[in-house]
Amino acid sequence: MEKILTVVVPTYNAEQYLRDNLESLCIPELLADLEILIINDGSTDGSAAIAEEYVSRYPDTYYVITKENGGHGSGINCGIQNASGRYFKVIDADDWVDQDAFRLLIMTLRSSRCDIVSSGFYWTYDEGQKNKDTFRKKAEIEIPFRDVQYQKTYEFDAIADQIYIKMHNLTIRTEILKANQIHVDEHCFYVDSEYITYPIPYVKTICFVDAFVYMYRIGRQGQSVGIEKMQRNEKNYDRVIASLLSFYSKLGHEVACTETKRRYIAGIIARVVAGKIKIMLSFPDTPQKKEELRVFDERLRTQYPDVFKANVNKAVKILRKTGYHSYSLASMLVKRKYR
Repeated sequence: MEKILTVVVPTYNAEQYLRDNLESLCIPELLADLEILIINDGSTDGSAAIAEEYVSRYPDTYYVITKENGGHGSGINCGIQNASGRYFKVIDADDWVDQDAFRLLIMTLRSSRCDIVSSGFYWTYDEGQKNKDTFRKKAEIEIPFRDVQYQKTYEFDAIADQIYIKMHNLTIRTEILKANQIHVDEHCFYVDSEYITYPIPYVKTICFVDAFVYMYRIGRQGQSVGIEKMQRNEKNYDRVIASLLSFYSKLGHEVACTETKRRYIAGIIARVVAGKIKIMLSFPDTPQKKEELRVFDERLRTQYPDVFKANVNKAVKILRKTGYHSYSLASMLVKRKYR
């Protein structure tokens, strides 16, 4: 029997959170539809033992693949290689799904033939509560775009200028990933942007589910999206931007791509660039850092003008409009926000 959905759970030393993740997927009436691949990325804690509990209880649904540590991207790559479900979704080990919303997603996948099925997600703020149901929740985007018709099949190019699909939204046909050998950087943070970008040239159709499926945990100690961790891993950000820009340069040449999708991808990269600028602004305000930022942005403007123009971040717009004279103010505001 074909599995409808492969859920990949990249896992590294996540024993504190993994049970919440795996238990949220443990919905009896859906287990036959699911292939849950727990990619144990060289964990040294009790993550593997927790995973094996679920394998022993549900051997036709939960599977563990243990490998040497290679980072989040390595877990995604391993998942793509081993997935057998018709659709593919990544759920990080410290996150989980809302069960009612997940049921609706699976109902949609059973009849869908769309390349992407997009559902909502909540930022959930972990402030130390023992019960995750009490976490404060916030939707980054309440609706995918104005006047959306849920369950309707759209041509991706027809609405690409209205949407932005993050990893937490994304459920994608597995064959797109396999047939086009989608592969993201390993031993590197922040590769989610690669995962949501590289399949886009091959996507033709998309539909939307009116449900917030993915619960994205924010605030846990050591999280890679914390500003101090981002400062320490700035070179990872640089590596991802370099990979994305290299891919962008191939569009329309080595990689067949419509102009509409090319603009969509430029927008994704522009968002990553805005993140890089945020990191640069978070460091101490010095003439050297300001010049580093100016040089970085000027290189983007001259070598990748479409990516430069695709920026939607207001702070970046102000920096550029003022010739970076607002650098000190912007730096102060960033540091105040994240202190």
